[in-house]
Amino acid sequence: MNSCTMRGLRAALCIVLLICGATAASAATNRALLQAGQGVSALLRGQYERAIVSYTEALKSRDLSDVRRANILNDRGVAKWRLKRTNEAIEDFNAAIELFADYALVYNNRGNALMDLGRPDEAMQDFDRAVSLAPGYGVAYNNRGNALLAMGRHDDALKAFAKAVEYMPNNAVPFNGRGKAQSAMARPFAAMRDFNRALVLNAKYGNAYRNRANALLSLERHRQAVNDLSQVITTYPNDPELYLARANAYAVIKKYRPAFNDLSKAIKLAPESAEAFATRGLMHAQLGRFKGAQEDFTQAITLAPNYTKAYVNRAQTYLRMGQPEQGLADANRALAIDPRNAEAFKVRAEIYRKLGRDAEADADLSQAVKQDPAMAQRDEVLVGFLGTDPTVPQAGEIIGIPFEDWLLKKLPGGRYVASNPKYPDLKVPLEMHGQGEPKLLDWKLKKNALRGIGLLRYYAGADENGGRIEYAAIIDLWQKKVVAIEPHSLNGKAADWTWQQVAVVVTDTQGTPSEIKLRKARPQSRDGYWFGQEWFGGPGEQRPRQRRRSGRGVFDWLFGN
Repeated sequence: MNSCTMRGLRAALCIVLLICGATAASAATNRALLQAGQGVSALLRGQYERAIVSYTEALKSRDLSDVRRANILNDRGVAKWRLKRTNEAIEDFNAAIELFADYALVYNNRGNALMDLGRPDEAMQDFDRAVSLAPGYGVAYNNRGNALLAMGRHDDALKAFAKAVEYMPNNAVPFNGRGKAQSAMARPFAAMRDFNRALVLNAKYGNAYRNRANALLSLERHRQAVNDLSQVITTYPNDPELYLARANAYAVIKKYRPAFNDLSKAIKLAPESAEAFATRGLMHAQLGRFKGAQEDFTQAITLAPNYTKAYVNRAQTYLRMGQPEQGLADANRALAIDPRNAEAFKVRAEIYRKLGRDAEADADLSQAVKQDPAMAQRDEVLVGFLGTDPTVPQAGEIIGIPFEDWLLKKLPGGRYVASNPKYPDLKVPLEMHGQGEPKLLDWKLKKNALRGIGLLRYYAGADENGGRIEYAAIIDLWQKKVVAIEPHSLNGKAADWTWQQVAVVVTDTQGTPSEIKLRKARPQSRDGYWFGQEWFGGPGEQRPRQRRRSGRGVFDWLFGN
């Protein structure tokens, strides 16, 4: 065989070997991809251990590209994170980033894991990196908002959630996040708007119900809060905090039996909860069961020796039991723990009064108002005291000039309220949404079927670009309450207000609608019907008597919480 033939045979053999090697490599790659696919299937079904096994087998292949390997490492990290193996998850995310440094998804996932470890500052850096790589990545903006909230940067968090809403207008999660930021900034009406929108988009969103319940409690709408908390409890039946919150709401509306049932459930689920015992003690005291109250407050103090509120409440209980000296010891202990506690000063003043030590009582009442001026407006003892002591500062200061009988007052902490002597039981909180102080702009009363509904429009500040922000408070004068506070205009662009028979739909300047129920429609009777307190009847129809009114899956991988 000549040399040319030999060279030809060698070349042919090399080609055969290359083809066989390529075929083997292709088979190995396909096998790895099949195993990775099995991992994805297990991950989606919540079978995280099985997913990790499949991903680990897939990663044994040496024929995967860096991008594919990074993708599998990311998914395995997600499975470990779901199993609370957070540090191991971060190791996989780190390895994925080493292979593919521009992988926005893995930065988002590592940020969520860092949040779980209580490292929001590092998490925010990852979320920042994710949105820089993918500017329209709404999920990462949402999670960035969570990190900023955890850091106490509420205004920045609000902007991050607003970006998430912009990119995901039909997703409930960023609305819930923005609602949390609004609540943290003491804007419960704005928070309600966002939570309502979240629940329109996802009627089974447990966290939105929980957060809306908190906003309702801050607005003293306890019956509605009970409904929301009940909805959440069906989803999270073993969360003691939910039972505790619902018990507080029940207590305010004087439904003591279900309140006690909820507290018993909370204590069973969390027997170490000092707050649960203290709350039950308050209800015992409200019902005049002073011994039971004293026992529960004592148990709360045993569980939490520096629990100021429990000392204050036990002091009050001792006073009502005719044991002022023991109450004085508790009040002193409360003030030793928290020297600026207004409630402790007030209860000690009551004890001093009982002991005939009037000068010390007056001094403590002055201190109570000094520490919490707003308390002077809601506490009968302090209201009476202020009438006799002109040296005690009044809560808030009037700013601007009266507008159609409405007065604007600035309260401690930078809050604002509007009041009107025509409606003495009404205090209208003016939520600010930009820089500056509020200014009252317009007051209108609705007519006909919406008689008794008023609209108080006000300047709500300037945005970061100097744009003028206006909001309007919807006030039910018959019910003596603020129904909602809704956007009116932004920098001259008006929100759309569509009035209906029993509601108004407000669509803000970003196109997000919100329906506000104003009143319940009365059932029709013949040709007429009741609407609120007004009767609308047919020609010549007799007006009837009005009835009395009686008092986690893929979703969770993307979003941190």
